[in-house]
Amino acid sequence: MLDRRRRLKSLAVLVSVANDTGMPKTATPFLALLRGLNVGGQNVIGRDDLIRCFEDLGFDGVRTYIQSGNVLFRSNESRVAALTRTIEAALSERLSNQVRAVVLARARYRAAVAAAPDDWGRDDDRKHNAAFTLRGVTPRRVITQLPVPREDIETVAAGPGVIFWSVSKQHQNRTTWMKLAAAPIYQQLTVRNHRTVLRLRELLEEL
Repeated sequence: MLDRRRRLKSLAVLVSVANDTGMPKTATPFLALLRGLNVGGQNVIGRDDLIRCFEDLGFDGVRTYIQSGNVLFRSNESRVAALTRTIEAALSERLSNQVRAVVLARARYRAAVAAAPDDWGRDDDRKHNAAFTLRGVTPRRVITQLPVPREDIETVAAGPGVIFWSVSKQHQNRTTWMKLAAAPIYQQLTVRNHRTVLRLRELLEEL
């Protein structure tokens, strides 16, 4: 346990560089969307342990939302790539298994959600999801690797770092995008339903 905490403190150096200058800086609210946590018995971690992992990295205001890997926090480090590497390394070590993360500053998350089609999340006869792309992967690349959507029963739209998908609940099993989970590119995405997406936006505004 002691060795693990020492390694986590070493990782935390990456996200505390901004404090070394001694100059005041307002911490930025961030959201980490963790891929594959507490799913199918894999990468199981409790809420308190997950919060502690983030606090050990030097983050403030850490809170989680439900058990699907949504962590809100504040950091003086503004480099998203550095934050992502640090979080992935710490959690991969903690769980002895690779953990991937999409890390978004509040402004970036706002822009992503604002890009959703007007009817996304509003039609109760449809199921609405958002697939966020991991670092180095673009929505366009994902869409080109999947079958063309059936326009009569599903719609797909891309935003900055996210793909919005709406599908008829009645014909869900007939949609081409139901094949997404079996596609290799699925490993480069982390998916949330519209209720979670919108609630996380509210929580980020409160942070």
